[in-house]
Amino acid sequence: MKNVFKITMAAVLLSSLVGCGTASSSTSEENTVHVTIIKQLDHASLDEIADAMSDTGFIVHGRYDLETQSGIGTRAGLTEEQKKLFSYFVPVRGMSEQLVDVLEQDKNCTNRKGTSRTGNLLIIGNKGNGKTVLAVDVVKAIQKQRDIRQGKVAIVTGESLNKKRIGDIFRKLYGGALIIEKAGQMNEKTLAKLNKAMEQDTGELLVVLEEQRKPLDRLLSSNREFRRKFTSRLEVPIFINDELVTFGQTYAQENGYRIDEMGILALYSKIDSLQREDHAVTVAEVKEVMDDAIAHSQKASAKKLVKRVFGKNTDSSDRILLSEKDFNI
Repeated sequence: MKNVFKITMAAVLLSSLVGCGTASSSTSEENTVHVTIIKQLDHASLDEIADAMSDTGFIVHGRYDLETQSGIGTRAGLTEEQKKLFSYFVPVRGMSEQLVDVLEQDKNCTNRKGTSRTGNLLIIGNKGNGKTVLAVDVVKAIQKQRDIRQGKVAIVTGESLNKKRIGDIFRKLYGGALIIEKAGQMNEKTLAKLNKAMEQDTGELLVVLEEQRKPLDRLLSSNREFRRKFTSRLEVPIFINDELVTFGQTYAQENGYRIDEMGILALYSKIDSLQREDHAVTVAEVKEVMDDAIAHSQKASAKKLVKRVFGKNTDSSDRILLSEKDFNI
């Protein structure tokens, strides 16, 4: 039977306001263009990817059961391996179904003929909602599906690409993938060169454009030939509080921690305090909240350390427990 917790207004006021955080993206020094190439995607951490790159009710319906959330991906058609890969996004409304569609479309795309003239991907979503993490995960899944081993991947901003030799990038990444963050920053000259390069022999390199909706619409509306090359899309919705809490739990789990029940309520409260009429909390902000909670947990007293040694502050999987006080900082 699912647990149901009624959160009183006192519980909602458990934590104080924390500063907003955004996902960091790579920047280039003057006259230097930085392109991050990840050769071994299986070992790329969330921080490495980030550096390369309104449901506010007071009732919690047991949505934080991660095993239950995993069932969403199963019903949509994701394999166990894919559910683990997309663990941050499986619980988000509609994302599992979108992911299955994208993978199926890539599998059925047979007219690339060695080029990148079709079968490429658009990822649309607000700033800080994990588009680059999602892009890297999708590339992993597609390369696995295509039986590409150790495929190269580059993450570059549209602005940086304006200063780069696109032909050189395509040669280095032959058969791999190019992820373009803030694609709306590409100028017309870059777009024309990219469009031409995608018509050549690229080893069926996958091009992924990431952007918020309006800038992407502006970019593609005046470049119809280029737009036709992108036959798949993923739209990341604005995360509701349940989904943000589930993201926090998954992030904790992947870093060797688990949030206890009172900690989950405190995380709900923290997220709710960050919500504004003109601002929806992002996963980047929740990641910052989780990093702060983990850092607070690590500043344990000698007494707490003794408890951990004897297993009193860990769960059955030996994960360190994050409690209410770790979020009330």
